[in-house]
Formats: sequence, structure tokens, C-alpha cells
Amino acid sequence: MAYQVFGTGPQTIVLLHGFCENSTCFNEQVFLLKDRFRLVCIDLPGFGYSANAEANSMEEMADAVYEIMTELQLTKPVLFGHSMGGYVALALAQKYEDALSGLGLIHSTALPDSEERKQKRNQAIAFIKTYGTEAYVTSFIPPLFHLQYANQKRVDMLTQEAEKILPEALTSALEAMRSRSDSTHWLSKTLLPVCFIAGVYDALIPFTDIASQAALCNQASFYLLQNSAHMGMIEEAEQCSQGIADFCAGIAIAEH
Repeated sequence: MAYQVFGTGPQTIVLLHGFCENSTCFNEQVFLLKDRFRLVCIDLPGFGYSANAEANSMEEMADAVYEIMTELQLTKPVLFGHSMGGYVALALAQKYEDALSGLGLIHSTALPDSEERKQKRNQAIAFIKTYGTEAYVTSFIPPLFHLQYANQKRVDMLTQEAEKILPEALTSALEAMRSRSDSTHWLSKTLLPVCFIAGVYDALIPFTDIASQAALCNQASFYLLQNSAHMGMIEEAEQCSQGIADFCAGIAIAEH
């Protein structure tokens, strides 16, 4: 498992990337937040520099992340996950809730896959097995952005990075996402502060669904990015980073 640590702030934020990504998807957050926070950016099993690591479920990925948190002796970090990284974050929070001071979901959901979504996962798995990684990611990544042309350099960079992912890692992650459990009951019970960051133009995870989940929580913050689809940490990097910073500042105030 590979990770990088940036900054030396009193509060630690652990960042987990999404599907077809690696920890560099948070480059903008590192640049904008490293003077105020300690940031731990992790490559999940099968992705980035963790290409040789294996995990077959969200829970196994969560255990791998927790091992890094233990290795670094992190004390009550705030855990943020983008999309699939949010599913991992939810799995970790449910198993190791006392190890966190807060949870953040960026374009992610506590709901399990619908039957329609499971079928799309199956179709993606079949496509990757037939045509490989490159053919899949070149069609998957661009629609994640609301204004692709405005982010073309980042789209190209993400695509080039994603082309290095082994097909087996992609299919394993798709199977893990397909079989993940419903976490909404846990959301309604946890006393952890939970942050939701959503995009107005997100077709994968509609902001209305995320707002409904925020309403379930005992302590929730909800940030709506007005010009983002599914990649708000890039599309509206400053606004997304400010939401993360404000959420963490609120936790710090409450703890003191």
C-alpha cells in the first residue's frame, strides 16, 4: 500500500480516491490545504502505486487503509473519500468508528447499488475482460466532468494514469462496489459528524439523493458545488477544499 503525507497542521485529513483514479486526484486539495492540515493521500489496493495490493471488498480496502492509519499513529483523523473512496470510508467508519473524528463523502453515497446499477457493473466487467483497460477508461472518465473542455488537461492526465491500471484491478473493484452493503442505517445512528459534498450536474450520484442522506444524520454538513458533475475536487477545487476545511474547523472547535 502506497501513501504520501503532506503538511504539518494540527488536524489530519485522510483522503481516499475513487474508481479509475489514484491519490493524485487530490493534488489541488494538497496545494490548497497543506499549510493548515496534515494530509495523508492513499492509493487504494490495485490503483496507483498500490497496484500490487489486492482487496476483494470495501471492507478489505478499509482494513488496508486502517493499517496505514495505525502505522502512522494517526489520532482521530477526518476521513474523506471520493466516490468509491467514500464507500471504503463508510466501511472503515462502521468498523473503526472510534478511530475517527469525522467522515466526509465527496460525490459518494451510503446507498447500495440498485439492480440497474449492478447490471451496469456487470456490463463494465464484461467490457473490460473483452477489450481491456484503455478502451474502458477512455470512455468512462470524460463524462465524469460537467465541462470536459474546461478541464481537458486533467481529463487527459487522469485517463493516461488510469490506462496503467490492470484489468483485474478494475473488475475486482467493480465487483466490490456491486456487492457493498447499505450504510444508511449506520448514518442515522452514528454520532460522528458527516460531511457531504455533491455536484449539481452529477449524473452518477444525484445531489438530491445525497441531501436526503445528510438529513438522516445526527450531525451533517452539506456542500453543493454549482458547476460540478462527479469530479468536484478538480472542477471546483477551491470550493471543494473550502468545504473540507470548514468541516474540519467545525470539528476542531467542537472538540475544544
